[in-house]
Parts: sequence; structure tokens; C-alpha cells
Amino acid sequence: MSEDALERQARWNNCYARSNTPAAAPLPLLKAQAALLPTQGTALDLACGRGANALFLARQGLETWAWDYADSAIAAVQQAAAGLPLHAQCRDVLAQPPEPDSFDVIVVAHFLHRPLFPILAQALKANGLLFYETWAGPYAGRGPQNPDFRLRPDELNHAFPALQLLVLAEDQDRSSAIWRAPARPVTLA
Repeated sequence: MSEDALERQARWNNCYARSNTPAAAPLPLLKAQAALLPTQGTALDLACGRGANALFLARQGLETWAWDYADSAIAAVQQAAAGLPLHAQCRDVLAQPPEPDSFDVIVVAHFLHRPLFPILAQALKANGLLFYETWAGPYAGRGPQNPDFRLRPDELNHAFPALQLLVLAEDQDRSSAIWRAPARPVTLA
């Protein structure tokens, strides 16, 4: 792991280790649009934190992977996942992103790394769903202060041009959307 990655990992491990709070509720958009989820298949909660979305997906019957590079977060997910089809793994998603055509559902929450956008689109299986929600707009007291980690106005609307946009919601400091992959895997030209 690079020095920068080790520093990020240490910062997030410290953050999760300090807090004994359980996983928060899943994304409101994921919960509200649960009827879109397939009844079987594979799911990924990318940069999962304490795994609220992964736990929700596994409870829906999806074989679910939860990836984060914070050991302390993954330990919390593993403890909460007892008896569920959930595989929590400490993984640097920037160095080891998902493989093409590997998931029916991908959820990304509170995480933004724009170079992953085309990789996420390719990682969806045919007709797969991508749920994405993160901070947006100028810092107003919540979320990251660094504008590199906040979406610009209307940016999420255009982030995945190879996918069909199903739902888009933007407010003062959050943007969320759901996309569907085409009937055949996405390929980059």
C-alpha cells in the first residue's frame, strides 16, 4: 500500500475505532427503492464503512460483499453480519476496484473518487443497478470540507453516461441517483 493509502487507512481506522455506534440506517434512496432490487444475485457495498447498506442488501437475500480499507469498520460489519450472506473484506477500493461484469447491485455512499465512475459502470452485470449518494455543493457544516470530495451541481446527473438514469435527487448538500446497466455489459471505447 502507498504511503498516502496507509495514512488514509489509519485515519479511517481511528475514526471507526473511536465510535462504538452500530451501523446507521441504509441510504434512504436504497430503502425507498428496494422494490427495484433483484430477488437474487450479487451486491457490493463499496467503501462500506460500518456496512448499513451491505446489511440491508444481505437481508434482502443478495449475496453481498462489503469492502472498506478500515479494519475496524470491517470488524464491525463482520460482527453484525452473523448468519447473513455477507462477506466483509478489508480492501483498498482504489487499488483493487471491482472487476468488470461482477455485481448485480453496487451501492456507493459518502464516497467520491471520480476515476472509479467508468470502472463501476463496467462492474455491473447486464441490467445491474448502481445506487450512488454522496456530498454535493459547497461545504455548509456537514460532510467533507475539501471540494474534491463533493459533487458539483448537476455532476451526478452526468457521471455514468453508459447507464440509464432511473432516479436523481439533489438537495443543498447531497446528491443521489440510481442507474441501470444495459442488457449487455458496459465496455469502454
